[in-house]
Order: sequence, then C-alpha cells, then structure tokens
Amino acid sequence: MKLFGRSKGNAAEQKREEVMRQEFERLASAQGRTRANSGSETRHRGASRMIRSMLSWLPGLGSPRQDTPTGEREMLISRTRDAYRNHMLARAAVTRTATNVVGMGLTVRPNVDGDALGLDDDAADKLNDELARGFRLWAEDPNECDVEAGLDFYMLQRLAFISALVSGDVLAMTPDDQRPGCLFGTKLQLIEAERVGNPLTDTPTESDGVRVDRLGKPTHVRVCSGYPSDYTTPQEWDWYPIFGAQTGRRRILHLMNEKGRPGQVRGVPYLAPILEALQKLERFSQAELTAAVISAMFTVAIKHTATDDPDMSAGGPMWSDDSDDPNKPDRPVVTSSGEQPSEGDSLTLGEGAVWDLEEGAEPVTINPNRPNAQFDPFFVAIVKEMGAALEMPSEVLLMHFSTSYTAARAAFNQLWKFIKQRRHHLTVQFCQPTYELVIDELVARGIVNLPGYRDPAKRRAYTRALWIGEPLGSLNEQVDARAATERIANGTSNEHIETMALHGEDWEDVHRDRAREIQRKRAEGVPIYVGGKVHEQEPASTADE
Repeated sequence: MKLFGRSKGNAAEQKREEVMRQEFERLASAQGRTRANSGSETRHRGASRMIRSMLSWLPGLGSPRQDTPTGEREMLISRTRDAYRNHMLARAAVTRTATNVVGMGLTVRPNVDGDALGLDDDAADKLNDELARGFRLWAEDPNECDVEAGLDFYMLQRLAFISALVSGDVLAMTPDDQRPGCLFGTKLQLIEAERVGNPLTDTPTESDGVRVDRLGKPTHVRVCSGYPSDYTTPQEWDWYPIFGAQTGRRRILHLMNEKGRPGQVRGVPYLAPILEALQKLERFSQAELTAAVISAMFTVAIKHTATDDPDMSAGGPMWSDDSDDPNKPDRPVVTSSGEQPSEGDSLTLGEGAVWDLEEGAEPVTINPNRPNAQFDPFFVAIVKEMGAALEMPSEVLLMHFSTSYTAARAAFNQLWKFIKQRRHHLTVQFCQPTYELVIDELVARGIVNLPGYRDPAKRRAYTRALWIGEPLGSLNEQVDARAATERIANGTSNEHIETMALHGEDWEDVHRDRAREIQRKRAEGVPIYVGGKVHEQEPASTADE
C-alpha cells in the first residue's frame, strides 16, 4: 500500500511539472523575447530585479503619508533651514525664486463679471475701481492686515512664500481683531510648519496635524500655541476649523510648496531633492577656499648650520640682545638648544611667517596647485543639475550671464514659465482667498454696496480678479515694446495687462498722469511725443483764430 501511494504521488508531481513546463513555454512564446529585453526577466528593464545595476534599488511603495513620514519631513525642514542660513547656493536658490515670483508683491486688479451681474462696461469699471480702493485700504496698512502689525500684505506674500519654500508649507489664520483706529478686523497670522502636527500618533483621518473628511477634504488643523521644540513657549494643542461651520468663511489658508500627489496633506521643502548634493558641494567649495587661502600664505624657512658662535648656533637668536631691529623676533620659533624644548610640532602657516628651523632640519616645498583650475567647470556642472531639479536656469541661479543672446533668451523663457506657474499657485492658495475675505468685510460693513452678494454665483462674479506681478525683465526693451504694441493691436492683450506686466502699475493711474502731463505741455507750448512722432504746438493766437 505504501508503494502504491508513493507511485501515485510521483505521478501527480510529474503532472504538475508538465503543466508548469507547458505554461512557461506558452509565456515564452507569447512574450517573444527581443534583443531590447535581453538580460532582463521583465518587459521593462527598469522593473528588473536581476540586472546588476538594479539589484540594490528596491524602494517601497507607500501612500503619500508613508512616503513622507513626519520624522523625515521634520529632518528635511531643519536641514533646509540650516542650508538657507549658511549655504550660499541654497540661499540664492530660495531668495532668487522669491524675488522672481513675488518681487514687490502681486497686485490685484478687480475684474467683476459684468455680464453675469447685468452691468455695462462703465458701471463695471466704476465698481472695479471702488473694489480696488477698498482693498488698498486694507493691504497697504500693516496695522490693518498683519496680526503683528509689521508687514503690509505684499510683504506678507514674500514671507509666506519663502516660508513655504523652506518649510514645505505655511498656514495663515484669519482672526477677527478690531483695533482702535482701524477700518477692518480681518488679519493674517502666519503659522510655521512645525506648529502644525499630532503630538501623539496619526490616524487614518488625522495625519501630520490635518484632519480630513470621508472624501479627503481637509476640515481641521491641529496647531500648537507655541513651538514644540521651544519649551519656554506654551505647549497646548488645539483643533481649528479651516472653514466656518455656518458661513463657510475661510478661516485658515494653507500655502503648500507644491502638491505632488493626490491625498497629500503636507508639503516638503523646495530644496529637498538637492540637499545631499548641496551639502557635498558646499563642503567641496569650502575645502577649495581653505586650500586657496593656505596656498596664498608666504612662509620662509631658515636653515642653520653648526657653528662655534653661541649667538649664531642652530636655533639660537640671530640678533644680539641689545639690538633695536624692529624685525627682531621675541624668540626663535624652533630651537635646538638643549635648555629649551623643541617646538617643531607646533609649526603653523602664517601671512609672511618666518620659520627658524633646527640644525639638520630640511625645509620641504609644498605646491598645493591652488586655485584649482578644474573647480569652476565642475561647480557649474553640478549647479546645472540642481537648476534642472529646481526649474531654474543655472545662469539665473548664479546671476552669471556669459552666453549668447539666444541662449539667455531661452533661459529667461523657461524661467518665465516657472514664474507664472508659481504665481498661479500663490494666487489660488493665498492671494485670492485673502482678497475675498476683505471684500466680504467691505460688504458686511457697508463700505461697498454689492446687491445680491449672498448668492454664491453673484459673489463669485463680484470677487473675480487678476493678480499681476513684476515683469521678468527685458533683454532688449525696444523689441519687447514693439511686441507689446503688436499684442495690443491684434487683440491678444490690452493696455491694462501690458502696463501691469511692465512695472506693476495700474493703467488708470498711468493714464491719468499721462493726460495731466500732455495738458500741461500743451498749456506751456512744449512739443509732445506721441505715436513715435513729435507734435509741435501751434501758437496760441493761431489756435484762437
């Protein structure tokens, strides 16, 4: 019976092996191995686990929270802040980005939807001017817009943007704080990233201090009253709603560096992808700088031979005791006298230093080959890679423009795309919500009359606005001016947009100033330059006739 059972098991095993062999043959014929797939067991060589170059590359597959755990995110923040404080290239990357994207601040141009509100062009323009004046009352006064009463709205834009770049994100609470002598109660209070978190552990609906609903929408944030790392500050943690329960009013703004994945609730620093290379490059740069300084030190070594003169003995004084020579040293740097121990191990380089060597000591010439001729090409090559990761041309990052006009123009065009994307990001998450809060208060206080404002559709029509920042700059102003004229002529732009893009000023203000200038020139008989031509003024008597 045992023999029968064993033979039955062997038959079953053979059958399984036959089935597996047939399946392998079928898969091999279906795949049709090609030369491009040679050496890999997968259709995509990047997914191979057998290729030698891929053996050690086995990253885990995780959720947005798992791929950016709290501990790693906090470490990235601390290292980025240190690099921003101490690394020249890191500070240049952050400040250059803030200067190009924010500059003096994004300026609002109200653009109400007249068609949806039943307004003609004149009424819409008048309402736009009224809204712009009301918003300027709030934005241009630090005591009106800033909880700390130190920065106006445009300076707050830059501070919030830099904080989001360095820390990954920044939150802005919008408390109502009515102060004596102020028109508005709406204020902005910036909250740094480490003040938002969970003091204990995360849950499926509460991650890194953000609570989400069943659809993944953030509803609350948990904020520490002080700084978790500073125990001299209060350490109470409280949940704050992002939207008002009754009105839906935006109570907390969340400016994130960049949201890279659906479901991501916290951002990572702007410099996170290049931190390792940045640290190594900084060490390399400092080492080269130290080597160059050492090589610049000129040190002379004086060798002595044995002599019977005690005053000229090796290591002995080269000047008599009563010599008044100003170059006379206090004592030899290195002596060979038996009464005084040798200091040969304490030799140091110095600017114009003189070494007095012991008898028999041989000076050795050290040629450090500094400055290193290969330092600059290597440094620039690494900076180019960093610039590619940061979407910033290396010419802009280093503020060094030595290429052709065409190459510089291409770099500026690529940078301009990055700037527009980041400005849109800042507008959607910070500027526009703030503008809507201010308009809400203008209406609530009766400063501006907007009929039907409670209707969400009409409110959206009333609060439409354009946010325009400073221009990138011009490599050839004459060519760019002609291009602007062509854009206006063919209807793809208008004077409002071109004026704001040129220097950030409102076209209405520029137009009024220009009209006053022309009227004054006419009154005083000064030639007027309009349309590329000089128009001479007619004499007053001829004009009267």
